[in-house]
Amino acid sequence: MKNEYPGKLLLTSCLVAFVSTVCSANAAADLIIVNGDVRTVDLKKPKVQAFAIDDGKFAAIGSNDEIRALADSETKIIDAGGKTVTPGFIDGHTHLTSGTDMVVGVDLSYIPDKKTWLEKIKEADARLPKGAWLTGGGWDYTLGEGKLPTKEDLDAVVPDRVVILRDIDFHSVWVNSKALEVGAVTAKSKVKEGGQVLLNDKGEPSGILLEGAGDLVEKHRPVATDSERREGLLETLKFANSVGITAVNDMSDLGAVHDYAALVADKKMSLRVWYGFFEGDPKKIAAAVADRDTVDKISADSGEQEKKGPLLKLGYTKSVMDGVLSTRTAYLHEDYSDQKGWKGKPFETKEQLAAAIRASNENGFPTAVHAIGDGSVGLVLDAFAEASVARAQPNRIEHIEVVETSDIKRFKDLGVVASMQPNHATGTIGKYITERIGENREPRAYVWHSMLQAGVPLVFGSDWPTSPLSPLTQINDAVFRESPFGLGNGSWHPEQAVSFDQALFSYTQAGANMTPWGDQIGSISVGKWADFVIVDGTLPDPLDRSIRQRKVEATYLAGKEVYRKP
Repeated sequence: MKNEYPGKLLLTSCLVAFVSTVCSANAAADLIIVNGDVRTVDLKKPKVQAFAIDDGKFAAIGSNDEIRALADSETKIIDAGGKTVTPGFIDGHTHLTSGTDMVVGVDLSYIPDKKTWLEKIKEADARLPKGAWLTGGGWDYTLGEGKLPTKEDLDAVVPDRVVILRDIDFHSVWVNSKALEVGAVTAKSKVKEGGQVLLNDKGEPSGILLEGAGDLVEKHRPVATDSERREGLLETLKFANSVGITAVNDMSDLGAVHDYAALVADKKMSLRVWYGFFEGDPKKIAAAVADRDTVDKISADSGEQEKKGPLLKLGYTKSVMDGVLSTRTAYLHEDYSDQKGWKGKPFETKEQLAAAIRASNENGFPTAVHAIGDGSVGLVLDAFAEASVARAQPNRIEHIEVVETSDIKRFKDLGVVASMQPNHATGTIGKYITERIGENREPRAYVWHSMLQAGVPLVFGSDWPTSPLSPLTQINDAVFRESPFGLGNGSWHPEQAVSFDQALFSYTQAGANMTPWGDQIGSISVGKWADFVIVDGTLPDPLDRSIRQRKVEATYLAGKEVYRKP
């Protein structure tokens, strides 16, 4: 409780004209943000100048004068200087635990030239302890010289430690000679179906291992201790905070949720996690209820929820129905335009998926299903129609890169959410999308606007580490639909672009609505937890391409700063 000073208007008075407030007995605001271009994502008051925070929650929103009146001598006041302020971003589809290697190792994403790759790899080598593997990746050889890198490239900068770097699609790895030696990889090595050891002109392993061939090396990787694994995850959370993320719909293996729970218990969580685990076995899904109860108890016992709000929930299951368009493993209704007689194959039958959906829903887990091709999307909708049962949160389909027009209405009718990733669209422009599906199917690809027009809930995310984690980058891609590499001819099918306000909603409140926390986070609204982001400049209205120069200046979770730009 703070002392009053003359002229101060208490929150308890609730008399501020035209300002939304919540009453907190005899308490002035802890923190006030004024002079901001505040985009609230609250339909009642979509744009304001200022807001106040008390006990970790938004206590009032309104004009500068109205909000300044809620301060006393102990209130911290931040002048935003006209900069844009948004709710904390909520990534609707990410794999933070899978991206840890790129944070603690090396991140080569969207770097076009091999020279820079090697410089960054050398820098990472210099900071790693002796004997540690150098991991990470994100390299994309199509951006530069157009040919795959080699083991010799890596040997020139890191000859004495294992280097294993995944490509941007996670379908191949680039390794050095030390890695090949550790994995005993030769031209005659046996690999899993679909895997391949690429050979050079001497008939030796080139340093590129496709698909399951990477396991030849990966299976020898030293097992990280609990402490090492959780420290790496903590660094990844800090990275997410640095791009403005305060919550994620994350998904990986079941075990990783317990690493998050350990961070909650240690009071180190700096974002909120709605967690999904990969599983299709009905018996294992039912068994995971015990994991959910354990995580809930750890969260409750930590005492953090009273101070910061909800932080962690084992919430949903994840299934995978097909692959990706780039490698022609997505399942289409009709043949690939550049491979006649082939339309891909679903990874499992409708009956198998239906059994997993039913088991998930009956045990209180909604289901998220990866489906990229229109054949796969239709099959998943069929399974939802057959097997879903009532649950608190919605079922959803991930990616939906090509969809039959008639199936869009089925999303709405079945209450299925469309979870889509803007950069997945822009990253294909001028590279392979037209080649794979042809011009006739292009209007049915990445149909964000059509989903919204049909009343389908649209959630945006990154699918990091397969595309940039930055929500500002993803929002730019959603609004302008242009290649980040300057390929193609400007905006690709701009009729499917969305407005800034629509994209912002899909990257904030829509992600919150997937969780049990939709009325607690997702917008700058009175009574919600004070998760927000200050951008390092003002975003114009309407938005222009200056967003591409903008970065996050500061990120707050429950009114506490978790990141500030150096």
